[in-house]
Parts: sequence; C-alpha cells; structure tokens
Amino acid sequence: MATIVAFALVITVLVFVHELGHFLAARWFGVPVEVFSVGFGPKVVSIRRSGIEYRLSAIPLGGFVKMAGATPSRGEIVPGGFDSKSPWQRFVILLAGPAMNIAFALVLTTIVLWCGIELPASSESGAAVPARFYRAGAVEGVVLGVRAVAGSSVEILRTLGGLVTGDVPLNGLMGPVGLAQIAGESSQLGWRVLLAAMAFISLNLGICNLLPIPILDGGHMLMLIVEGVTRRDVPFRLRKALVGAGAVAMLLLLVTTFYNDIGRLGWL
Repeated sequence: MATIVAFALVITVLVFVHELGHFLAARWFGVPVEVFSVGFGPKVVSIRRSGIEYRLSAIPLGGFVKMAGATPSRGEIVPGGFDSKSPWQRFVILLAGPAMNIAFALVLTTIVLWCGIELPASSESGAAVPARFYRAGAVEGVVLGVRAVAGSSVEILRTLGGLVTGDVPLNGLMGPVGLAQIAGESSQLGWRVLLAAMAFISLNLGICNLLPIPILDGGHMLMLIVEGVTRRDVPFRLRKALVGAGAVAMLLLLVTTFYNDIGRLGWL
C-alpha cells in the first residue's frame, strides 16, 4: 500500500509540473485554456475558475492541458487558439512541459544537496567505516545540482541511443510498475531519498518527452520544425496519421516495459 501511495504522489506531482509548463506558456501567449487535468479517465474532483476547468482524474499516469485550437476536428484554424499562433510560439508551448520537468529535477537535486546527503566512506584497509554526511552550501549546491542533472542527462541519452543501435536490450527498460517499486523503496529510506528518486524520474520524463515520436511533445515540435523549414503546414490527415502511429508505438512500449517489470518481480 505504501508503494502505491508513494508512486501516486510522485507521478501526480511530476505530471502537475509538466502540464503546468504547458499551461503557463499557453497563457503567456494568450491561448485560451479549457481544461487543466492531472490524470486521465473519470473525474475525481474538479473546479472551474475564470472559464478553466481544473481537474483531478482517476488514473494518475499522465495528464493534459486542453487548449483552444490544439485538436481541431477537421484541420480548421481556431481564432486565438493554439494553431493560430506562430510556429515559434507553438514550439515554446510544447517545449515548456519537458523543460519544467528538467528544471524541477534540478530544483529537487539542489534541495537534497542543501539539506545534506550521506556519502559512502571506506578505509585503506578495506574495513567498513560510517558514512560521511555532507551538506552543500548555497552556490555549491546549485553547481553540483547542475553537474548531477547534466551527467544523468548524458546517461539517459546514451541509453536511448543504445536502444536505437541495439547496444541496450529492450528488457532493460522500466515501466510504471518498476517506477512504483522505486518510489515505494525510496519512501521507506527517507524523504531525501524520495526527493532524489523523484528528481531522477522527472528528468527521465522531461527528456523522454522530447523524443521525436508524434504523440509526444518532441514529435509535435519536430513537425513544427519541418513546417518552418518547408514553409508549409503538415497536412492535417498526415499529422493525424502520425499521431496515431505514435500512439501505437507508445502502447507497444508500455506493454514491453510492463512485461519487463513483472519479470523482474518474479511474477512470470
């Protein structure tokens, strides 16, 4: 039960941060926002303020910000809506979600360093010695946080590259069950460890959302880059087909990671 609660808390916070990025950027550029939802599926609770419905839904494995003009039914441009904005403005709105996750990972890492961490220690004779407690200063914590996030980002990108080249097997991927296990185990080790785990998951979420898969932010950003280079809009039918293909790819990836997770737990 503690694992489920910890996982739900971590994912809800990270989804909120991600969608908040899209929401703030959309509002900045004057795009009307209709719904801000953390979670999918049936509504658990919702309130309406200034024409916007703020919603908490039952399935915390994602969320969305419904913007006017973001999903036109037949490719029409909605006045003042998302599709009416310039390509660079739409690019920034899409980028804001992953950027918020990456920035949040940096904030959490810095907070952990400011509060202090235990560093492993060893003697020359190899005898076990007590761990050393280290607390970074204000500026040092930020510098070390940037280095940690940058280093982890490089490792994540190497892993993603290895998946493409085949150097990293698919059975090494982790899905929601594995993340729930990490969140549960981290919560039992203390709030500092939980924040560090949340930072790692947030960084992964931010970087993975930048992948050029049509259903993800990175895929939509890639289409905007293509439109900017060719100076022609991607046809609505083609965009719809690409998003559908991306959804199938993500579903297959989810099934694969779920299979990997239950295999690690010995349920297969």
